[in-house]
Parts: sequence; C-alpha cells; structure tokens
Amino acid sequence: MRRQRGGRCFPAFMLLSQKLQISYPFWYLEGASLDWEFLLTFVPDMRYASLVRNAGLLMALSAALFVGCKKEKEQNGPSLTPAGESGVVTGDLTLEPLIETPVRFKLIAQKGSGKDDADLKDYSFTIKTGVGNTPIYTNRPAPNGQSFTIDTTLPVTGLVSGEVREYTFTVTDKNGKSASRTFKITFRSTSGDPGGPTTRVDSLYNGNYTNQADTNGTHLRYQPSSSNPLTLQNRTQANGNANEILFVYFYSTTFNTHTVISPAILRNSNLYSGKPGWNNSSTQTTTFKQAPSSVTSANFASISYQGIIDAYNNGTSITNEVPNNGDERALCTAGRILAFKQGDIYGLIRVESVTSGGPGATLSVKVARPVR
Repeated sequence: MRRQRGGRCFPAFMLLSQKLQISYPFWYLEGASLDWEFLLTFVPDMRYASLVRNAGLLMALSAALFVGCKKEKEQNGPSLTPAGESGVVTGDLTLEPLIETPVRFKLIAQKGSGKDDADLKDYSFTIKTGVGNTPIYTNRPAPNGQSFTIDTTLPVTGLVSGEVREYTFTVTDKNGKSASRTFKITFRSTSGDPGGPTTRVDSLYNGNYTNQADTNGTHLRYQPSSSNPLTLQNRTQANGNANEILFVYFYSTTFNTHTVISPAILRNSNLYSGKPGWNNSSTQTTTFKQAPSSVTSANFASISYQGIIDAYNNGTSITNEVPNNGDERALCTAGRILAFKQGDIYGLIRVESVTSGGPGATLSVKVARPVR
C-alpha cells in the first residue's frame, strides 16, 4: 500500500515512522521470544495503529497470565497423641521431691491425613534436666508407616526440690515433617505445708547377694546422701561403715538356709561360731516381718513411700522363725516378700531367687525414709 504525497510515493511504513505511536497491549512480556503479526490499519489523519497478535498465541499467553503458581502439596504432617488410659501421663505433673515414682508415657503416632503426606519414618525420646538434654533413644525406625504406639515406663526421681524435667517424644515422617509432645514434671511438695518434711524411696532391684570372699555374707549398705545409695559390701568393707548396714545376707552350710540378718544380732558371735558374727558396737538393729498379702510381685515396683511403711506395720510377725533369733533374722525363699525397719527407715525385700545347695540369692529392695 502506498500513499501519494507531494507528487511522491512513500511506503506506508515510512509514513508511520513519524506518525505512528504503538501502544503494546497489557499482555506483552518483555524479553519474550514471540512471533507477532502486525496489521497496520490506516484511516485519514491516522494517529495510531492497532497491534493484533495471532489469535491462537494471544489465547495461550492470556491463559498463562491467569494461571496461578503451582499448588502447594497437601501435607498436614504426623501427629502424636497421649493414649487416654488410666495411669498414663497425659500432661504436666507435680511430684514429691526425692521419691522414686514409676511413670508411664504412652503415645499414638499417626501419619498425616493430607493426600501428599508420607509414611512415618522414625521416633525419638529425650529428657531435659538442669544439665542439658539426655537422649534416651534417637531415630528409632517406625514399626509401621501408618500408625504405631510408643509405650515407655521409667522410674522418675527428683534430686532437688524445685527441679523441673521435660520429657519430649518426637515422630518424623519421610517428608521430614515432625510432631512432638513434651511433658514437664516439677518436683515440689504437694502435701500439707509446702515447707514440711519430704520423703524418699530408694531401690536396688535384682541385686545379687553371695557369701563374699570373707565368707561372712553380703552386707547391704545404705548411704542416703549418695547418688547411688544402696550398695553391696563384704565384711571387710562394711567394717568402716557399720552404722550404714541395713541387713546381711548369709547362707548357712550347716542348715542349708538362706537368711537376712540384723547387724545388731551379729554381735553375738557364739550363735554362729564366728560366722557371720560381727562384734561391732556401731551396728544397728533391724527387725523383719512377713509383708501382708496386699504387697505382691505385681505392685512391688510401684508401691509408695507410705505403702512401704504400711507393709511393715501391717505385716505378720516372724519371731523365732530361726530359733533364738527373734524378729532379727528371716528366711529367704523364692517369691517371699519381707518388710523391715531400722530406726525411721522402712523397707521391703522381694526374694527373686536362691541358689539350691549353695550360697547366692537375688534380692530386690525398696527403702523408704524421711529426708533428713
């Protein structure tokens, strides 16, 4: 197309180079490599041109403008929920200081409900104390990718009144998403006057007792101020701390009997022909009873401070069960539970097993006392 001006012909685009102002449409993308078709339409005194793109390309580009970003994956992540059962920790607790208390944590781990959630991968358990975090187990493989149960029971003993401990369980899925539950236990007196006496329960479970190297039996030493208060000693070791011995285990080859004996009665060595006699003025008097039927192997580990005292007060006398020994010597037979008392210290002994025809027994012991 040409237009005549002043007797000369000019190509249309030459004319437009001076007259035409092209306004790009709103869908123009700078730097895009696109094939455009220009349709230049002229009218008298034309001051603009219409720019039209190939119809198919126009539709595609317009659609791209209105398509949103890629939709995020639908992931809710895993969940960790305390089981609604009696005796299971479901929230924060306050416990008496210095009492050993078995606590049970039971949580249900479940895969997330989103359509893009991955299977469960692993789980961990950590205890936080005043000195930092202590991993109990880390990244244990999940036994089931959909759902599984974490069931843990452990003794909890506070060492300082006012101490706070945090027990944290975490489950992680294969997408790296995780869920955690933390249970805080505060050790503070909850009975009566907050400044009143506190109590303590110490345990030595499955301790092995024998007639040790000096053939005078095994002596159970109790050091309340120690982080490991219940220990086993032979006679030579016990001579230096006779006032801390609760009882002595001894096997009699003469009578083929396993017994526990009060330290005080051992002062009379004539009863034992020198074994296991112990003529030491610092030894203490311990008395024994048969524990009542309410104390069983099933509840032995969980019995409370007051329960131990009640077991002795309600126990059955064993006076002269071993002739001439009064209530200061008791026979040990497998499965038997004895209660004992020394001053303001009370205790329980569960006889796990005894060796047939020779020295040796496995005894579990629980000790209750006020904190001095």
